[in-house]
Amino acid sequence: MIVKQIQSNYHSYLSELKFALDPVINLMRSQHGRPWRGTAWMGPLKTFMGYMKHLKFIQAIKWASLPIIGPFLAGFAAGVYGPWSIWISAAGALLIAFGVYYLHVRSYMGKMATIGRPEFHVEAFKEMRPTEYEQTWAQFVHKNDFTFEGLYDIVNTVFSQNNHDPSSVAYVVAYSQSQHDYMQRTVEDLKRKIEEQQADMNSLNDLLVESDTSIADLVDLIKKINQNLYRYVNGCFNLHDMDFVTGFSLYRRAGDTLEPIMDKGTSGNKRPLDMKADTGYAAVLAAEDPQGKAHLNAPYEGREVIAFRMDMLDGESWVWCFHFDTDDKRALSLLKENDTIEAREIRRMVHAFCLVYQKSQLTLKEVAQDETA
Repeated sequence: MIVKQIQSNYHSYLSELKFALDPVINLMRSQHGRPWRGTAWMGPLKTFMGYMKHLKFIQAIKWASLPIIGPFLAGFAAGVYGPWSIWISAAGALLIAFGVYYLHVRSYMGKMATIGRPEFHVEAFKEMRPTEYEQTWAQFVHKNDFTFEGLYDIVNTVFSQNNHDPSSVAYVVAYSQSQHDYMQRTVEDLKRKIEEQQADMNSLNDLLVESDTSIADLVDLIKKINQNLYRYVNGCFNLHDMDFVTGFSLYRRAGDTLEPIMDKGTSGNKRPLDMKADTGYAAVLAAEDPQGKAHLNAPYEGREVIAFRMDMLDGESWVWCFHFDTDDKRALSLLKENDTIEAREIRRMVHAFCLVYQKSQLTLKEVAQDETA
């Protein structure tokens, strides 16, 4: 039953295709490689001449009257265009005639590139519609030994030879179906592997982008550190130069109070913090932490503060607070996510610069005392 259905369907399809496509393919093969532009330029003229043969009023003209009509037209033209140079008039007429004829040529070229038109030429079709030609017709034109009629005959022969023994054709169909199923499974497996590899590549690409961003952040950080070191050597380093990570505020502990030393990149509304009353502040939590761990709080939506305590010279205790927005990827990478460098190392670096600054200030104080003494 399946074989008969296939036979009926394929016979019908191939019969329609051979009558529809074989004439077009054979015409394309016969025209392939032949020049067509001359035909395009002469085509409108031939068409016009063909029309002239069918116009009865042209045949009705009494050509013997031309000696009378000619001088009349010449006199009329001389009266109207007399002021013009005969050469300008002739050149203008030629240009107009050429322009009109060129438009007809372009129209004729469009007909030559249209399958099914009497004017059709495969080289014009290839020139004006290259994509359609290459994707659909090029293989038929280049394969001179293929026709749909030949394919129809082969299929007809295959089925005709097995009219009394259809099992052989059924075997071929079953084998083909099994191969199709196998190839289908293989294709699905390949698609799945490709999708997995594409996902891996996307993940790798994301990692590369993150790596590039981290490297850029680290380079920027190193540049700022180098700049501060040079400023220290040149004797102009101060706490204002310490914003190489984020904006900050700095406190010194005095008993149960945190006294503000300075801030930069914040709202500037800083006040002493009472360690017993202001327990919700990250700075107070950090000051009370004997291990010097970082503490986080969010003073308002979209803003975060990370604070940590630092043991300073002369037994002092300072608290450093980083202030940053929650969408600041650079700050998050350096202070929370450990993407570029461990956040602890950033805190140690800040601690080291604060010690350098404090030591320089103590040295200046000692020098001033010695001079006074």
